[in-house]
Amino acid sequence: MKRVCFLLFCITLMACTEQKLQQDMEPFPEEKLLYAERIRVDEIINPEQMVLKKQSILVTDSRNHDAMLYQYSLPEFKCIYKGGVKGQAEDEFQVYPRIWRTLTDKVYIGGYTEFSLKSFRMDNTYHLSFEKKYELPISSDIPNDRYIVRDSLSIYNETDKLAIKKINLNTRQEAGQILFEPDDHPEKYYYENNGIMIANDSLIIYSVDSMKLCKRLVGDNIIPRIVIGDIENSLVYYDELVAGKRYFYARGQGKKKECIIEVFDYSGHSIAKYILDIMPGAFDVDEENRIIYGYNSEFFEDGFLKFTF
Repeated sequence: MKRVCFLLFCITLMACTEQKLQQDMEPFPEEKLLYAERIRVDEIINPEQMVLKKQSILVTDSRNHDAMLYQYSLPEFKCIYKGGVKGQAEDEFQVYPRIWRTLTDKVYIGGYTEFSLKSFRMDNTYHLSFEKKYELPISSDIPNDRYIVRDSLSIYNETDKLAIKKINLNTRQEAGQILFEPDDHPEKYYYENNGIMIANDSLIIYSVDSMKLCKRLVGDNIIPRIVIGDIENSLVYYDELVAGKRYFYARGQGKKKECIIEVFDYSGHSIAKYILDIMPGAFDVDEENRIIYGYNSEFFEDGFLKFTF
């Protein structure tokens, strides 16, 4: 069994024809060891999500009910916003906040109610101004890996039903879905096709328009393994993905359990492999300035990690 990237075990990309479904991973032309620079901040935070937007970084922290959302200007990491109270009022978070990733300059934040989403515009001073509220279709399923593409489509990974859904934000109607085959056992968390997803404005792991499987990258240097009911002895190569404008970034563990971030372009070509001395939990990538920002409270709880590549 070969290693297959993404969706825990397979990453699929856009291709011209489905006849060339499988593509062998290329060797990485660049491999580099990156050391973390520690950036101290005054605020006490425990980021669950970090999203770069222009020259600022947005952080969610659902443990602090008095300030669940932070914004820092870059590169000096000055806190320019601290707020987002948990409560039942119109502008308070009734559930934990979640930033829906997008490659546009807009910011989409969910969590004001369980089935609502707000869009904000960011000006040149990085100030956010409210634009529109969207009501999402009511569902009992659990959405993960949430993206907004073309400022009109909501793409998310519905882990409970092993599906990727595409929702038109303006009509609230489903515009397509991808269904995956479940395994022949009841432990959904250990399904081989249960995984993670990325999306940009032209493709998800599949073509946004056709919602069909297009390409799979495979390699043979690491063999994934699922042991039902035993997460510690299950081997999953990638555990987090970030979609950039030029490339996508896959974080995982190497053969020696070291933290790696592998970089690919959207045609599936290998670009670079970075080995980090500290594994960031939440992270995002500044492609223009070649910086990875992250956070890991076990190694440094007073601020952020900065890796320059």
